Amino acid sequence: MTTSSAVPPTAPPPSRAISLSQLFDEWQRAGVALRTAEAHGSSDDDLLSLAEDVLKARVAVMRDRIAAGWQPSDEVMHELEVDTQLVREADARGT
Repeated sequence: MTTSSAVPPTAPPPSRAISLSQLFDEWQRAGVALRTAEAHGSSDDDLLSLAEDVLKARVAVMRDRIAAGWQPSDEVMHELEVDTQLVREADARGT
C-alpha cells in the first residue's frame, strides 16, 4: 500500500453521519444522472457538474471503506488520489 498518499489510509469518513449503503446509493444515483444527461445531449457545463458529483460520491465511498480497515492496492490508492485532486479543483472553481 502507498504510504505517501495524498489520501492517507486512515482518512476519516465524510463529516456527516451516513451509512455505507447511503454513500453507495449516492454514487449510483450520481452515475445514473450522468449517463442520462450524456444520453440526452446535456450541455458540457451540466455534464461537468454531474461528473464531479460522481467523483465526490466515489471518493466518499472509498474513504469510508479505508476508514473501516480496507487496504486498497497501490493502483486504487493512486486513482483515489487523482479523484481527490479533481474534487479539490472542482471545489476551488465553486462547482
